[in-house]
Amino acid sequence: MMNRSRERSSSDHAYIEIRDKIITTVLKPGERISEKALSEEFGISRTPIREALMRLRYDGFVDIFAQRGTYVTPIHLEVVRAAHYTRSVLECALVRDAAAHCSENDARELQENLEQQRLVYRQKSQLYRIEELDEALHQKIADIAGRPSVWQVIYHVQLHINRVRTLFLNTARVPAIIEEHERIIGAVSRHDVAAAEAAMQAHLEYMENNIERLANEYSEYLS
Repeated sequence: MMNRSRERSSSDHAYIEIRDKIITTVLKPGERISEKALSEEFGISRTPIREALMRLRYDGFVDIFAQRGTYVTPIHLEVVRAAHYTRSVLECALVRDAAAHCSENDARELQENLEQQRLVYRQKSQLYRIEELDEALHQKIADIAGRPSVWQVIYHVQLHINRVRTLFLNTARVPAIIEEHERIIGAVSRHDVAAAEAAMQAHLEYMENNIERLANEYSEYLS
């Protein structure tokens, strides 16, 4: 039982690490994945690597072909569009509920998150934390709305969106993201349901408006 528990832990770790390599394009769409190389990299046997790859196959991140091997899937535009649609519907519903139920303490925590984003951007040294703070902000909105489990749904579909975001997210976009977050937080804090939804829709439009551009610029990655 203990050995099986360790294998599961190793498999979970491998799953997260390989998934993140795919999302950040360290492992590029179409690239072949070597079980042996990953086994050596993580210092574990092939069994948990194989289990992790099966989970990634189920999630749509890898294709496994008998006699040919395992490959990172192309970024399927229809999957990204469906994921973005799902996220938009759920996030707009959540932000409406959050605006209706936001307490003074909730508003303070949202503002603290925003200040952390501003600080990270000013310091320029750990800009990757903007994405972490962004995720924490959206999760907090779900918590305020009283629907934390909905965030788990969003998080799962967001993984496919993140494969696309990695291709065009850069520091030039960060000030606009922070401004958009400021408008969302302001509306939620003052219980303005309509303004909160409008601010969230505007925040999510950037992705929708850039999917086609990405299809043209990164055609070798997308299908």
